[in-house]
Amino acid sequence: MTEHLRTICVGTVTRNRPIMLQALLDSYAMMAIPANVKLEYVIIENSATATVHGIVDRFRAKVPNSVVRYETESRLGISFVRNRVLDNAISTGCDLLTFADDDETVDPNWLTELLTERDALDLDIVGGPVRLAPMNNISRWKQLLWNGLNIKVQKDERKADFVRDQGGAGELRLATNNWMGNLSFFRSTGLRFDETLGLNGGEDWRLYRESKKLVAKTGWAPRAVVFDTIATERLTLSYHFRRSRNHCAIEVKTKLVNRKKATLFRLPGSIAARLLKVIVQLFRMPVAPGLSLLTIAWSLGGIIGLIQGLTNISTPHYQTTTGK
Repeated sequence: MTEHLRTICVGTVTRNRPIMLQALLDSYAMMAIPANVKLEYVIIENSATATVHGIVDRFRAKVPNSVVRYETESRLGISFVRNRVLDNAISTGCDLLTFADDDETVDPNWLTELLTERDALDLDIVGGPVRLAPMNNISRWKQLLWNGLNIKVQKDERKADFVRDQGGAGELRLATNNWMGNLSFFRSTGLRFDETLGLNGGEDWRLYRESKKLVAKTGWAPRAVVFDTIATERLTLSYHFRRSRNHCAIEVKTKLVNRKKATLFRLPGSIAARLLKVIVQLFRMPVAPGLSLLTIAWSLGGIIGLIQGLTNISTPHYQTTTGK
């Protein structure tokens, strides 16, 4: 008896990053395909008009044995685009769905490793590590910040691997920058990305939290690696300040709707904890200056975001994109 042939939808959402998109698609073309699996690539551009036809056509020629679908989503917002991919994968009868970001590339064994971990534990959602792609010809200042980010990324990966080895992989928060979902879970629960977020980020963290409420079985694939190309525009303290501010603001606004008293009660403690981080990092500056500066930016941005969350002020994180 032949084994069931499963279909994996490799989902890609993109906006204003043609060069980075091409790099991601090229890495897909070099990817090992697991046994008894066929692939369907779904590329959704967040734009009113299609602008990357040529890139998609060249990619389609490189993967002649796979279906490649390319569509646009005119409503600006990453949740809208992710849901278009999810709906496409469900409606075409796919078994599994993956996401990697359009500023990343995947390791040749990425898909195999995700699938192996998913199958071994029958997971509903599984994620893996995101490492930084090396950068060349950048200023000393930007290299300092890149080094700080790289230290944090490596530390986060080691922590995730340790937690998994201790049997706690189900407690690791999973983002869609390296992600596989079992579509039978999404079909049965109706779970989708929260479109009320609009141009704000955090849709993947929110999906993860909601999936755990629905008793999703989640895990971590330590060898399913993707590589993130950091846009030079992101190698500034102001960018990381704004990102932290916007994330904290939207989280507070959401929590106020659901748990107003508890959120207001905890707010002073959250602000104090971030102030303490700032003080600690000032003393740690000589040890790891890049990471200390970034942590200060994240903490100060978080404080402003926590306060801003109490107001009607909105600063959508994805109003503009970075990278090319």
